[in-house]
Amino acid sequence: MVHRGGEFLSSVIVLTVVWCIWNESFAGRTVTEGAIFSAVAVFVTNRWLLKGSYFRQYAIGPFTVLRYLLVVVVAIFRSGFDAIRVTLTGRLNVGIVDIPTEITDPFRAVLVANAITLTPGTVTIEHSPGSFKVVWIDCVTHDPEEAGEMIKGNFESTFLQSPVSEGEVQ
Repeated sequence: MVHRGGEFLSSVIVLTVVWCIWNESFAGRTVTEGAIFSAVAVFVTNRWLLKGSYFRQYAIGPFTVLRYLLVVVVAIFRSGFDAIRVTLTGRLNVGIVDIPTEITDPFRAVLVANAITLTPGTVTIEHSPGSFKVVWIDCVTHDPEEAGEMIKGNFESTFLQSPVSEGEVQ
């Protein structure tokens, strides 16, 4: 029970910090509101929506999170410059590609799909087990393997290389 209480408190603290960041304030009232809303959200979600706790459902180690964030930020900048080049030259070659994925965990698959969508020039429009369907403004190939490496390469490998020893659920 202490372990679950610790998970509950940790979740409330993280969500409260997110609330304060979104509100751009760490004033007492904002922190209190965030703590109340967070506690209610975690309680309702754990009680009626999840089959387990947040930590078990969405376990990702801190090193994997840092690696993922670094990979996403670098990809956003690189893709941004590519998208600017494609747009300014007028050489749009928009296409929809199906790319395979080895990610089997739905949470990690959503993180990869979101990373693809966050990078300029690509939007994930569908995910099904084993594949993503992506709109790509510089569609240089329709080969699933080649397109997959170009679009999702480092995003997916971040989660495929993450060690189980970090406390992650595979």
